[in-house]
Amino acid sequence: MAYIRKKYRRLLEISDKQFTIPKSFASLVERFKRLHNLVIKGKNNECWCTFCNHHFVSETKVNGMTICPNCKTKLLVKTKRLTHFEFKDNLQLLDKVEDVLVLRTFELFSSFDGTCTKHSLTEFMRTFIKDDDVKDFVTNHVHNRMGYMYIAHYQDFESWRYRNYRWAYRDVIGKVDAKSVKRQLKNTTLKYSQLDKFIAKQDYVDFIRYYRLAHYKSFELLIKAKLFELAKNADKFIVGNNFQEIFGVPKSFLSFMQKNNISYNQLEILRLINKDDIKLIKQLSRFDIYYLEKLSKFVDLEEAYKKVLGLKENQNNVHEYLDYLEAARFLKLPLHDKKVLYPSDLLKEHDKLIEQVQIVENAEHDKLIQKRLEDLNKNIYKNNKYIVFPAPSAEALLKESKEQHNCVFKSYLKKYCNSLTDIYFLRKVDSPNKSFVTVEVNNNRVVQAKAKYNEDVSKETQKFLDRWERRLQKVAIR
Repeated sequence: MAYIRKKYRRLLEISDKQFTIPKSFASLVERFKRLHNLVIKGKNNECWCTFCNHHFVSETKVNGMTICPNCKTKLLVKTKRLTHFEFKDNLQLLDKVEDVLVLRTFELFSSFDGTCTKHSLTEFMRTFIKDDDVKDFVTNHVHNRMGYMYIAHYQDFESWRYRNYRWAYRDVIGKVDAKSVKRQLKNTTLKYSQLDKFIAKQDYVDFIRYYRLAHYKSFELLIKAKLFELAKNADKFIVGNNFQEIFGVPKSFLSFMQKNNISYNQLEILRLINKDDIKLIKQLSRFDIYYLEKLSKFVDLEEAYKKVLGLKENQNNVHEYLDYLEAARFLKLPLHDKKVLYPSDLLKEHDKLIEQVQIVENAEHDKLIQKRLEDLNKNIYKNNKYIVFPAPSAEALLKESKEQHNCVFKSYLKKYCNSLTDIYFLRKVDSPNKSFVTVEVNNNRVVQAKAKYNEDVSKETQKFLDRWERRLQKVAIR
């Protein structure tokens, strides 16, 4: 048991001698053994349940789920040609050694060989929990195989080792025995936390996460209110003196929240629409809450979903819708007009408004650029082959950006307009209207000069720029 501190080594030794399997956990294992079975389907829809050995007829397709009419177990349907199939589940129980809680993790491995299903249960990890100190220890059964954790059930137990988090296997979650949680928390500060009732309602969980959340008083209150999904975010309900302040909605919504066991994301949407419509909430939950909050400042979200976002062609265009509405506001369009708020062809109207915004913005930018040219035009320089001159307009910068395949328009337009940098175009004298090199100048020094696709310029071009830079500096000194 190398690399394990003495106190944990002692706890592991004691737990190895004392720990047993409680009846509640044994029942959980048997339930999962039952689920680790198949319905094998042959000709004429003839089916065989590998759990109870019952034969029956079912039209359920292969890879679908069906219920055996004899044992009432819902099982996966597989073809009769199947010769091998595996099931794996992590099952967990909470135990205690001295005053330290121990989360014991087992893997139930089941293998179907074409004739029967065999099961193997192996404990491979123990997590010691003492206040905020949480330590994981794994057995020699644990292996890292192609980035995934693999449990070697065929090996005998030899030793424990500290779990190395540099290993590439994922965090372990499992189905936790709720009765063991209630039993072990009975005489602790969490005895009233309702953690066992929460665990009983869950499938696979990160127990440590919810164990920590259970220390919030809000966790207990949310479980008692049957708001199990909101309990997953108990740390978000610790501020407020009344229902409205805590949840952000009136108390009249409580029965609706309980009936639908709403999640935190759904609560955020309920705050926006202020309407007990779970169908609408689920529809809107497909969109990022960030966009919904922004959209709610412009439109009624229910109407927006019916007329725009709910349409098949717009389901992935929520950010375009927001861009469209912000453009409409910028252009001072009548936002009280529903035809403006809810366009029949979103993408078409979006592109049209963005183009109009660009025209307006460019006009404002051009005013600033024209003022700059009064000073920058004195820096125009040429020889018999090249000419360099300041960017004359926003439209010219956009054209340069497209032809050169660079970001000069997007990244430098505002900086240029606001005198934070200077942008020049270097062209060939015999083709002054054709993009050649884009140049940035700051404090009369060439910061960068890039040809098409941000390629470096030729030596000849660089010599021309060097001569021009020296001229800029001489002019500045004068």
